Amino acid sequence: MVVKSATKKKLIDLGVAENFAHALANDRKWDEVKVLAVQEIAQACETDSETAAKILTLIEGASRKSSDGDSDGGGPTTKITLRKSRSRRVKADVDLQGYDEGRKMQALRSELADDPVYTALEKAADKAGLQLTVRILNDLADAVLKRGKKKLTAAQAGKVIARAESELAKSRIDPFEAAGIVTAQSLGEPGTQMTMRTFHYAGVATVNVTQGLPRIIEIVDARKVPNTPTMKIYLKEGIKATAEDAQKLAASLEVTTTVNIATIETDVAQRRLVLHLNKANMAQKNMTGAEVREKLTRATRLHVIANKEKNPTMLTLIPNVHSAEDLDTLAENPPSYTMLLQLEEKIRDLRLKGIPGVERANVQFNDKTGEHYLATIGSNLARINEIEAIDRSRTYTNNIIEIYDQLGIEAARQAIVDELKETLDGARLEVDDRHLLIVADVMTSEGEVRAIGRHGVSGTKHSILARAAFEVTVNHLLKAGIIGERDHLTGVAENIIVGQPIALGTGSVELFYVPDA
Repeated sequence: MVVKSATKKKLIDLGVAENFAHALANDRKWDEVKVLAVQEIAQACETDSETAAKILTLIEGASRKSSDGDSDGGGPTTKITLRKSRSRRVKADVDLQGYDEGRKMQALRSELADDPVYTALEKAADKAGLQLTVRILNDLADAVLKRGKKKLTAAQAGKVIARAESELAKSRIDPFEAAGIVTAQSLGEPGTQMTMRTFHYAGVATVNVTQGLPRIIEIVDARKVPNTPTMKIYLKEGIKATAEDAQKLAASLEVTTTVNIATIETDVAQRRLVLHLNKANMAQKNMTGAEVREKLTRATRLHVIANKEKNPTMLTLIPNVHSAEDLDTLAENPPSYTMLLQLEEKIRDLRLKGIPGVERANVQFNDKTGEHYLATIGSNLARINEIEAIDRSRTYTNNIIEIYDQLGIEAARQAIVDELKETLDGARLEVDDRHLLIVADVMTSEGEVRAIGRHGVSGTKHSILARAAFEVTVNHLLKAGIIGERDHLTGVAENIIVGQPIALGTGSVELFYVPDA
């Protein structure tokens, strides 16, 4: 499907010949035409460099004119003085570095080429007539070595190769099989069996963590913040077996606000706030009255009056009283009722201690490993990683976007697979791991975590009709018509829309009848 481009008309209006304008506007937006070099224009228009230079001059003149603020309207204009711009950057073609497959495979081979395990597996594969890549043989040898096997007999190597052949046969798909549709069906059918509710999470007391279908939707939508973000924080060797140290760390991680450790009394008559500190809550949070007073002073920049100097139990704050000297002028210039309410609102939600986002941290004990770890409500991977006492290699969050920001796209891809599998296993549903891998690959193939929806994967399909068939039909068709986009009808949805066979199954081949002469 070819849509007429508006770029062609603009080029013709500039004085470019129609045939040259047609060639330049082919599958290009105006912004793409503006940055073309002389060589690219000459190649696209199939003309000489002199003519291409003239066309480039016309395009640059139009770009310069638009940047100077010229318009066709007759209304009043505002003159804007711009800085002198640098010279125009010309695009240069740089040859991509060639990928030497032989050298890459040789590099893999050189790691374990002389290892007896690798040699035994290679001989067993040749004997079985199975052509395995060097990468597969390398992975098999590495897996055997990690299990403590230094050598393999011919019979043992044959069993490994036979099992590898069986697993490879299971993992293959037929040519032209609709892997995406099968994946969608594989996840969609179990999704209908899931319950629309949350399940109790035993790792954190009195916490319900989103599971089932709502959690699946969170993952594929690439939500920046899950409904119930959680973390598992593992500690280093020195403190992982000590419950007391783990409890101290948990207390330092939890967000502690003023209302968690004190009762706020608003004295309207005297225009002041009185904080009655709770000793039990402060001991649980590992805080003192003097520490609370210091933090309130720094946060509000007010003079905090304490009933005791060393270990206060009651603190008083008055709006606009920044020092003890301001108390003398309080009678002449008392604070307003509005200022008192604003101060109360600020004090109530003031964070005195802890990491933002971590609402609660509980100490848990792993019976298998004999170590303590922290299970949190809330997540802040960036700040948690700054703590020296934690084991960063094992600390985990269910917030996939945080994993992507801190650890990269590969870690995010693995997290998507793990979270999907854990959610499905929790609902006692079985889905082939390969289908989960396809979903994770599609969501991370562009180098960032994209949602499977019109704002992500579905909205960036190459086919115009496929995007239009998903959502906001008019918008997609209108945009395609404006920029002159072309649809080559290579997918499933677009071929069904226009009523022609799809390129799958019998539609993947063309049959011709050639009569005998």
